Amino acid sequence: MTSYAGIFDLPVDMFDDLMSGLDYESLLTFRQTCRSAATLVPLARIVEIRQALRARLVAEEHAEHQRRQVAYRNQRRWAGVFPQTVQAAPPPQSPGIAGTNAPTNSLNNIHRNRIMRAERLNCYACLKCLPRECFVKGQVTGRRSLGHGEGDRRFCKACGVKKGIWDKGSVIKDGRRTWVVCRWCNSLGRVEAGSKEAGVCSACLSVDQERSLDTEHQAAATADHQPSSSQLPVQHPAFTLPGSRATRCLRCWAINHTEVPVQSTGSHLCQSCKAAVGLS
Repeated sequence: MTSYAGIFDLPVDMFDDLMSGLDYESLLTFRQTCRSAATLVPLARIVEIRQALRARLVAEEHAEHQRRQVAYRNQRRWAGVFPQTVQAAPPPQSPGIAGTNAPTNSLNNIHRNRIMRAERLNCYACLKCLPRECFVKGQVTGRRSLGHGEGDRRFCKACGVKKGIWDKGSVIKDGRRTWVVCRWCNSLGRVEAGSKEAGVCSACLSVDQERSLDTEHQAAATADHQPSSSQLPVQHPAFTLPGSRATRCLRCWAINHTEVPVQSTGSHLCQSCKAAVGLS
């Protein structure tokens, strides 16, 4: 019986059977593991699978949009015959007051636009169907809403940051909220009005301010412990000559013996050597 040491030793037809059961994301992850995997799973195959998956997601989105359009037209006809069923629900009342007979079924209330609101949409960057909260408002409304003209260009928040669709420092409007792709932590975070131009999120800005305050406190504490100028010892200027061969000690030839006193005798010896030979 033939034994195989690993998955890369399998016959090509057996390997293809194993890979056929993987989805796009798993196959892409496997291809990025090593060179052997990249060789067995060519890039052309990845591109082909991605295009097929993208086309399927676009077709499913258009079919869902058409289904919602039909349901909306039926609801409008129902509203023309029974207008009382599409009235807005009354505000909540106190427990002691009897409620009205107006229906509160949100499925029959076209004024709330519940029948057209999609709670899950496709991201065409990572090719996943994600909850509505994973997108900014500009990606789920207007021409990029469900089934509209630019719906196939929709991308989620994570792909906008990780795939570089949004540049670092970009300010993103999300309804009444404002986000920024932080230049420091490279994540999507809340931004204050004064830090939009810097392109830094509020969290990183607060950390930077805390570090600046700590640095100022440390500098002030260090300045308090330093002696005044009157307490410092008087230092006399040292007379040094360039560190050339002529200024070195001729006896010990030490690199660090380059100083020559003012009252030099011209012997070109260091003080220790002068004492050793009796010239001091």
